[in-house]
Amino acid sequence: MDNPFIFLSSLACLNSYSSNFQKGSNRNLYLSSCAVLVGSICAGLVLGMSSPLIPAIQNDTSANALTVSEKEAAWIGSILQLGAIPGGIVGGLMIQSLGRKRTAVLSGLPYVAGFMLISFATNVWMIYAGRFVNGCSLATTTLLVATYISEISTKSLRGLLCSGGQLGITVGVFIIFAFGGIFTWRWMSFVVASFPVFMSIFCLFIPESPRYLLLKNKPKKAAKTLQMLRGEMADISGELCELKEAIELNSESSWKEIFLTPSLRIPFLLSLTLMFLQQTSGINCVTFFLGSIFQSAGFTTKMELLLPQLLMSGTQVIFTTISSCFMDRLGRKLLLSLSGSFMAVSAATFGAYFVLKENEGEFTWLAFTSVMVYIAAFSLGIGAVPWVFASETIPVRAKGKCGGSLSAFSSISAFVITSVFYDLQNAITTQGTFWLFSGCCIVIVLFTIFLLPETKGKSLEEIERSYERKNAPHPNKINL
Repeated sequence: MDNPFIFLSSLACLNSYSSNFQKGSNRNLYLSSCAVLVGSICAGLVLGMSSPLIPAIQNDTSANALTVSEKEAAWIGSILQLGAIPGGIVGGLMIQSLGRKRTAVLSGLPYVAGFMLISFATNVWMIYAGRFVNGCSLATTTLLVATYISEISTKSLRGLLCSGGQLGITVGVFIIFAFGGIFTWRWMSFVVASFPVFMSIFCLFIPESPRYLLLKNKPKKAAKTLQMLRGEMADISGELCELKEAIELNSESSWKEIFLTPSLRIPFLLSLTLMFLQQTSGINCVTFFLGSIFQSAGFTTKMELLLPQLLMSGTQVIFTTISSCFMDRLGRKLLLSLSGSFMAVSAATFGAYFVLKENEGEFTWLAFTSVMVYIAAFSLGIGAVPWVFASETIPVRAKGKCGGSLSAFSSISAFVITSVFYDLQNAITTQGTFWLFSGCCIVIVLFTIFLLPETKGKSLEEIERSYERKNAPHPNKINL
């Protein structure tokens, strides 16, 4: 539970981007960010759960054991994303109608219900139901964390804090892998239900987003909240004026406005593309079925399966931390390009492993190293940048509709890809599947280099204005 708090507090001490608020304090900003980042840990718990859950159910010999076929196991992994489709749409409506804070408090409750359904399951349909409900919460909290943190952050800390969402997910994955080696699958589900309870409690004490308050025509409350986030001695007049000018107390954007206005349409389409490419990299297939993948690679005993999973998830935490530290220094484009390049190479070598295994014997070290590099590279850029980019570039008045649609679209993409993973392996072999993922990672690199604008060091209002300028050169202006 303390991991994101320790991480963000230590980064706060190291961060040098504080020139605009030298007389203020970012303490409340970090505390508020940490509170909602518990939601990211919850997201990581449900994303990583199927990896220890499926083998544990299949190997369960207790009196209340369940029988799960390979097809049912695939559904346990993929139905999470099916639940995330309505969850993303509902989440978008909630953050725009109820606000960011109330949504944060309420989104913890479905997590608890989902974990309890799995823990007390008497048949596979209860597990399906639990995973579906967890998927709904997953989509809502993913959207919420990215939106809330981007709106309360300073421009110099936004990359750091927004990428903390991906860090929280990796911490959650590590926790669920560790708990999978300690508890039975029923107790594992029961114990992790405590995390969303703490999330809801912590979020009772966070402030509402100043941008949301301005959107709802509450300028005095917005000013008070912004002052609290920046510190009592900070001069917020310039920032507050910029916020008011950007929002201008307009009503929420309609879909017609979103598709006709360049400052709304372009970032929305770019974000949609990024979300799709993120899923085509194959990361959810690897995360959901990591245990099954290592079994097919020759890892058989419980300890042989547990240690690689813990090392993989630990690697995610380390490299996501590195990404968070350098995102505001190196920029989003460079990290995304490096991430896609290393993922392409490692996915290709993992596919080559299966060819070598069939023809020349065991190369376990190659399998382990390839997946390690693949997950590390994902954590470096592709894991965090798409949601950071979306939260930075989509204006506040359109975040409800666009954010909900992005979350739903990402979930649909993930569901389709994870649900056909086994079919792909049967159709084009396991090596062919990972070579396909490698090709998709190359597409990510090309898209990043030639089409994606850089947002490093810009305020949200500056980013929005950059899409409206006529004749602005790339990367500030893209015509779509």
